[in-house]
Amino acid sequence: MRAPDTAAAQSPWTDRSRFFVQTSPGRGPMIAPMLRFLPAAALILALVTTPVTAAPETPAVPDAALQADLHCAAAFAIAASEQARGSAAALALPPLAVRGKRFFADVGARAVEQGGMTQEAVRNLLVAEVTAMQRRAATDPNRELVAEVRPCLARLDAAVPPLQTPDLAQCAAILTLAWEEERAKGPEGAAARDLRTLAQVLTARARDGFIASGKSGDGADAAVESAREAMRSEAANRPGGVNNYDIAHCYDLAAPDAKSHY
Repeated sequence: MRAPDTAAAQSPWTDRSRFFVQTSPGRGPMIAPMLRFLPAAALILALVTTPVTAAPETPAVPDAALQADLHCAAAFAIAASEQARGSAAALALPPLAVRGKRFFADVGARAVEQGGMTQEAVRNLLVAEVTAMQRRAATDPNRELVAEVRPCLARLDAAVPPLQTPDLAQCAAILTLAWEEERAKGPEGAAARDLRTLAQVLTARARDGFIASGKSGDGADAAVESAREAMRSEAANRPGGVNNYDIAHCYDLAAPDAKSHY
């Protein structure tokens, strides 16, 4: 991950108009953190897709619990944006590209469906929350970011289970599926070639690991293939698919050995 830009790190969080974009239900980009954002004007209109059947005569005010969740949703959006750009302070927090986005989407939908709020009211409240955070962050953005997010992590853990840490074979499977997905888009480009290289490195290391544990070459090949098919089934049938895994860990496992290159 790249080091934070010094100038950006000294100013309040990069852009308060950037928030999570919802992916299609049950299927989204396989590789984290491929995070996309929308301007504030389109924030909740794109995020909350459930139509409001009957708008209340007077704007609904969220109860204390929902207000706290909306505050945390805004904090997670900022933190995920900072993580995507390599902020050291943000990267010290748990990864939020996937879990934070899911929390954000669920809270926004709940505010409309159960809280009686209009989409516009939710959007305005979130923009106000971010504006207030920006103001408090003016003197020390990094400290303020951590102060906003840390108290919210318990809410995140309760609503969205922590990501699973994949092993070598699972990482090889995840990156192989990602390569196949990218390759299916058309002629193999740079992204597909990079994914292929990572998948090959992880597959070779997973195979070596199985052999080191006592499996034969054929047995190791079978174990790698079994892990791949299990992950393929998860991607197709489990809500969230491979995004239930900490995919950033796979990139760490694929890093070159200290004295070798690939």
